[in-house]
Amino acid sequence: MFEKLLFLLNQAPPATADTVGAPFERRHLAVAVLLLELARVDRAVSPEEQATIERIVRVRFGFDAGTAARLIETARRLLDASLEDWVFAAAVRAGFTADERAEIVALLWEVVYADGGLAHFEEALVERLSRQLGIEGDELETARAQA
Repeated sequence: MFEKLLFLLNQAPPATADTVGAPFERRHLAVAVLLLELARVDRAVSPEEQATIERIVRVRFGFDAGTAARLIETARRLLDASLEDWVFAAAVRAGFTADERAEIVALLWEVVYADGGLAHFEEALVERLSRQLGIEGDELETARAQA
């Protein structure tokens, strides 16, 4: 299963589409996976974190509630099957501009703060993912402040 996931995420996109887990774009799935990973890092996804992820997916990607739920479920299955998040971070890095990646880091911080707390491992994960996305220093702090 993991090999199939790596194969699908590492494939060069077809000339007419950039999809894996159709009808969803690889980059949208990758963002959803990172949001879910962040919510799970403290071993408990709060209702506030879940609602935040659902809202982000709906608003950011323009999906209705049903489509957002399907994307999140597909992302959950991908996350459950994965051993490492670098594949998803690479898909986000390849699929979004630097400005968009900075906005995505702000969304990651939003999930962190959704339950009203900040655990050390949540902060460490956002910082590591930010580095993988090429967002560091002042950009990272700006994204955190936006959240």
